[in-house]
Amino acid sequence: MSVEPQQEAPPAEPRQDERSLDRPWGVLAVAGIAQMLVMLDSTVVNVALPSIGSDIHASAQALQWAISGYVLTYGSLLLLGGRLADVRGRRAMFLTGIALFTLASCAAGLAGNGATLVASRIAQGVGTAVLSAAALSIIVATYWSERQMKIALTVWSGLGVVGAAIGVIVGGAIVEYISWRWVFLINLPIGIALSLAALRTVAPMERRADTPAPSLRLPTAVLVTAALCCVSYAFIDMQQGFGQAAPWVFLVVGLAVMAFVVRAERHAADPLLPLFLMKVKTYALACFGMVMAATLLLGSIYLGSNYFQQAAGLTPLETGFAMLPLCLGSLVSAFGIPRLAGRIGMPRIYLCGVAVQLVCSLALAAITWSTTTAPPVGVVIAVLGLYGLGLPSMFVPLYTFGAAEIPEQHSGTGSGLLNTFNEAGAGIGLAIVAPIAAYIGTHQHATGTSRPVAEAHGIGAAWIALSVCALVAGIIATAIVRAVHPAAAREV
Repeated sequence: MSVEPQQEAPPAEPRQDERSLDRPWGVLAVAGIAQMLVMLDSTVVNVALPSIGSDIHASAQALQWAISGYVLTYGSLLLLGGRLADVRGRRAMFLTGIALFTLASCAAGLAGNGATLVASRIAQGVGTAVLSAAALSIIVATYWSERQMKIALTVWSGLGVVGAAIGVIVGGAIVEYISWRWVFLINLPIGIALSLAALRTVAPMERRADTPAPSLRLPTAVLVTAALCCVSYAFIDMQQGFGQAAPWVFLVVGLAVMAFVVRAERHAADPLLPLFLMKVKTYALACFGMVMAATLLLGSIYLGSNYFQQAAGLTPLETGFAMLPLCLGSLVSAFGIPRLAGRIGMPRIYLCGVAVQLVCSLALAAITWSTTTAPPVGVVIAVLGLYGLGLPSMFVPLYTFGAAEIPEQHSGTGSGLLNTFNEAGAGIGLAIVAPIAAYIGTHQHATGTSRPVAEAHGIGAAWIALSVCALVAGIIATAIVRAVHPAAAREV
């Protein structure tokens, strides 16, 4: 099946052409499973770090960069990955991303020292950036009808949230019953199966004879990647605390380089950055909303897993099962959104999701901060289950609003930009909660508070910070309700 480029204007006379026909769902299955795998690998390693460190005698710094290196390259290369999809072809880049991701996963699973592990995880992040940008680009270019687009984006983004949520569970089970190496090696059969499925279901990109292929614009791409790399590194380094000068220097340099590129791109005939999309109100709001949504997702998973292991003293497997209600809540919400959207609309779903996050964040802050003896594990598990209901309720509408505004010829870079904001939120989330939790926990323990209670109080303070992020997300959600559905705004 060929995929035609988007036309400049609709035909004068209505006709039932290829655009009006429903597309098969095999493409969605391939892209959705790929996104779930990408997000799963962003969290699955967390619970395996102690076992990895003791087995290959990796330093604490190497273990930290086993996570940070993946996040750094993933977040920095999404825009370049999207451009490659537009220039070299969506299916070709999807397959390239899977191949690199799978080979790097095997290298990480066979690593015998910390340096090899970190290098493999960095390569994994490169493959992930190419794969993820191409996957969303494929969905945007394949499903044109409004009905199919909503379903496709709901499934794609919902699977991503579920993947991130179950990463801790899968990681704990694999470490407990098999070996930490299979946290990575399991990607080999999945990657091969996805590649074969993509070859069967995803059509190669075709261009009209009168439509020139865009150029890669490598110098600009290098500058953009360098700028995003500096910003990502700054957020990673801030996880150790806000008092060091280095992360702030990297942040300023990255923002300065990005400002230079943005200024140059405004006058480019074939821009690498789809800045025109940021002039579309719903797309711009979706991008900023994505930052807050990812902050709340990754921040909550980090705080939840740390609470159960450090404050409650649970094992990795027990921690995985303790996080299961959060995953189940996400699943229930993801499957219920399509039906609910027909009744109240995607904007209101997003607003409700943010409200759930705000209430649950405040509740978790109060519960963990008020701990004086044994941590109330059961109550925290129950509230996290409710928290999980709000996660897809944010991501699904945001991807729907943002992707709906992306022209087919810019599907790669437009998708890459949207995902870049998503990944920036992940970095911001950890940069906010990690140093706050560590500082309060260390300070209280030094003043005589027991270690579990001190850790619980530090996590409670971090939940307060996430509550502020949820409040900002609520402001964005209100703006989206007004922009997308003015009638709904009058009723809110």
